[in-house]
Amino acid sequence: MMSELIIMSVPQSNFARSVRMLAAEKGVPCTLQPDAPHSDPVKAISPFGKVPVMKHGDVEIFEASAIARYIEAAFDGPKFFPEDPATAAKVEEWVSLHATQLDKSMIRQYAFAYIFPGTDDGSPNQDVIKGCIDAVKMQLEYIDGAVGDGYLVGDDFTYADMALYPTLAYMRNFPESSAIVKECANLTAYMDKIDARESAQSTKPPKKA
Repeated sequence: MMSELIIMSVPQSNFARSVRMLAAEKGVPCTLQPDAPHSDPVKAISPFGKVPVMKHGDVEIFEASAIARYIEAAFDGPKFFPEDPATAAKVEEWVSLHATQLDKSMIRQYAFAYIFPGTDDGSPNQDVIKGCIDAVKMQLEYIDGAVGDGYLVGDDFTYADMALYPTLAYMRNFPESSAIVKECANLTAYMDKIDARESAQSTKPPKKA
């Protein structure tokens, strides 16, 4: 009997959703085990306590990009990391850009200013929002230009799209970023196209962010 693929994370994690989407696209049964960052089950795999982490039999992996690479290689089904070196590098370029820049501005700064504002009355942290919204706008407009009428890397849906989509989906939840997305016709069409995929529907986080 094949071992169960388990992703351990809070359900709202954009990174966890990316790897769960990949499993869904490949037709791999995947269980989301709700575990908070720095919880004992997570720290048993990641010394830094970050989510998501993965268990598959005796295999334990942390860091979403490494988990994605494992799922891609360990299971049959369609491929979402291209074999062509130049195209593969473009996928990695987007995955890296998301991890180092886009997630930082869009989620850790901007979205968290609404979700975890740290204000006395719990209202959105306007100082943080004002400090990062220009970067968020520039990044969303850059993605709008990149997707054109296709995907991030040419005409094929790849893990680059799965890496960015969960973060972009959150941008529709907040007023400033939602307005920017609506002004970006390519980005709106791109997100609508991914919204309709079963992998996006089946991995939606709980309504409350």
